[in-house]
Amino acid sequence: MSKPDIRTTVSEDIIITHLIGKITTDDVHEWFNGFEQVCQRFISGGRKYKLLVNRRGYTPDHFSVQKAWKDKFFNETILNHSKAIAFLLEEGEIMNYLQQSNTKESVKFFDNYEEALIWLNEYPL
Repeated sequence: MSKPDIRTTVSEDIIITHLIGKITTDDVHEWFNGFEQVCQRFISGGRKYKLLVNRRGYTPDHFSVQKAWKDKFFNETILNHSKAIAFLLEEGEIMNYLQQSNTKESVKFFDNYEEALIWLNEYPL
């Protein structure tokens, strides 16, 4: 079984974070440590950023994993400094529901990596 992809990288003003594979709560904690460090570099410099959250292929190994992820990710400091967030998810009912129920202009859900990146690049900072 391959190791999950839980890395975070930066491309100009876009933070790209991956949470892919069979994910445990330990993976979520490890992922968040790296993700938060990258965000903090922008925050401490007084800079805003855009987020691409790649969860296409994300499979929690237990229901508690999703709660751990939400508790970590929906962090006011991190969210208040982001200008736009693109979530990359699997096609299907969950994504359809999120697209329909989303009311924030600065948040979008995609099943195509390139489309998500184009939207973020075009979104004003």
